[in-house]
Amino acid sequence: MNQLREQLLNQDFTLLVSLPRNDVLLAEAALRGGAQGLKVHINVAHFASGTRFGSLDEERDSLAAILAVAQAANASVGIVPGATSGEDYAFASPDDFAQLAALGIDYFDAYPADAPAWTLTQNSLDVMLAAFNGGQIAQIQALESAGMRLCEASIMHHDDYGKSLNALDVAAYGELCAAITSPVIVPSQKRLTPADIPALKASGARGILIGAIVTGREAASIEEATRAFRAAL
Repeated sequence: MNQLREQLLNQDFTLLVSLPRNDVLLAEAALRGGAQGLKVHINVAHFASGTRFGSLDEERDSLAAILAVAQAANASVGIVPGATSGEDYAFASPDDFAQLAALGIDYFDAYPADAPAWTLTQNSLDVMLAAFNGGQIAQIQALESAGMRLCEASIMHHDDYGKSLNALDVAAYGELCAAITSPVIVPSQKRLTPADIPALKASGARGILIGAIVTGREAASIEEATRAFRAAL
């Protein structure tokens, strides 16, 4: 717990990779490319990757294998623990959080509307919440006061997924970063490129989280994309 927070606060800029499947081969590819942290999922259908992730029991062995290689590389691992909407999906329980912490998961990451209230005050996993499209700065500040310690800037509309990053996007990230003290990471809702890094740094973001839109879904493309971003850092 707190590994990613320490990374974000103490490093110049942090490169994280969201895995499109809970697959140790993909984790190894990202780490070879220079990822400093990984994100995995349970209980969710992931919009960007088009992939279903099963329950903790279904994904446990895969998570354990990913955590083993991440720990060997001193890389943090966070988890999206589910959603509260949809017929087939559910959010992890407090007992699941304790089990995830025991496995070595560092933090959870969720949209505020999906995160039950108890997640703000539990002591198993560090708290990352997503600033969201249409959300007000005051809401994000209130979430920080309530327990948020890390923020994912998931503020782009779904219609803009995969488009190039523009100056107005950078301004929106900057407004968020200026309004809260929690370190902010920018996910690749837009098709981020290594050339975008200086502008993202200038916005006040502390890192980026690249996923399927940028990395693709196979080991070779994940390693290649991650290596390109790490070289730019």
